[in-house]
Amino acid sequence: MFGSLFYNFWGALFSFAVYFIWAIRDPYAMPWPTIGIAAVAAIIGFITMFAVRYFVGYIFYTPQDVVHNETEIINDGAFVEEDGNQQFIPQNNRTTAEFEEENTEEIAQVVRSMLHGEEVVSR
Repeated sequence: MFGSLFYNFWGALFSFAVYFIWAIRDPYAMPWPTIGIAAVAAIIGFITMFAVRYFVGYIFYTPQDVVHNETEIINDGAFVEEDGNQQFIPQNNRTTAEFEEENTEEIAQVVRSMLHGEEVVSR
C-alpha cells in the first residue's frame, strides 16, 4: 500500500467536511442527525481510502528483478543453478595467467603517467 494510515484519516476528515457542509445548507437541518450521518460518511471515507491507497501503490509499484526457479543463463553472465547458487561465467576468454604474463613494471609506468598527466612512449 502507498502512504500511511494518516491518509485514511485525511480521507475521513474530507468526507465528514464535505457531507457536513452539504447537509448544513438546509435551514431545517437537525444538528445531531447531521453530525451522525457525517460521522458515517467519515467512516465510509476512511475505509474507501484503503482501496485508494492500494490502487496508488499498484500504480507506483516497480517490480524487482525476476527470480528464476529453473536452471538458465542470465544475460549478465551468471549461471543460476536449481539450488540457487550462482557460478560465474567469464565473458572474455582471458585467464589470470595471461594477466600475470604482462609486464608489471610497464603497467606501473602507465598508471604513474596517468596520475601525473604525462604521455607515455612505449618501446
